[in-house]
Amino acid sequence: MKALLKIEWIKTWRSWPIFILGIGMPVAFYLLYSSIVSSPTPELQKEFLKTYMLTMTGFSMSSFGLFTFPYMLQEDQTEHWLTYIEHSKISIWAYYLSKIFRVLLNFIVAIIVTFCVGAYFRNVEMPLSVWIGSGVLLLLSSLVFLAFGLLIAQIKSQQIMSIVANIIYLVLPIVSGSWVPISMFPKWVQSISEWTPVYHVNELVVNFAINGKFSWKSLLFIVAYTAVATGLALFIKSHRESDRV
Repeated sequence: MKALLKIEWIKTWRSWPIFILGIGMPVAFYLLYSSIVSSPTPELQKEFLKTYMLTMTGFSMSSFGLFTFPYMLQEDQTEHWLTYIEHSKISIWAYYLSKIFRVLLNFIVAIIVTFCVGAYFRNVEMPLSVWIGSGVLLLLSSLVFLAFGLLIAQIKSQQIMSIVANIIYLVLPIVSGSWVPISMFPKWVQSISEWTPVYHVNELVVNFAINGKFSWKSLLFIVAYTAVATGLALFIKSHRESDRV
């Protein structure tokens, strides 16, 4: 396991441009959009800056779950690294745990960087317990991004995989209110938004940070989406492997 983690660490440093872009683009968008939007009162402006910081953090994390995670899995298949693991003494679960650990490390860095930008450049203020709690909830809810990434990784064609990942990465945050409040959308779009996983990731974290409330409904939605996406990915993978035999 230690050797696998060391390999993932080396691969992370080799792909540093993707790592920087995954964090840098949402942060840049946050700085740009937050400098343009002005709320009617200082209190509402503070709430907007805090809410937008949290949703952009989730958006940053989704890039690693929807792109980095499935692409690293497909790369290992293409280069036959996964085949080597399967025929070695190394547990396949140790292999997947090392991949998950690498992406979780990306998630943690994304949270820390975006929170620091919000605190130092937009004067976002929260009690230390709320900072930590929001980070933990973001990390917990990010499992849904890993689940969808695992499902995307089951697509054989790299071009189709890229298209699907881009659609999910761009469309879901827009519809879910990560960029603009869903109250600006027509009613029929709002009804769709409330069923999306990213909407409930935002609700879970924002409700905790702004209102001090824990949204059990959003957590159940996140768990359900994670379970369904993971189950479907494992089913496709096992079905494909049985066909080879």
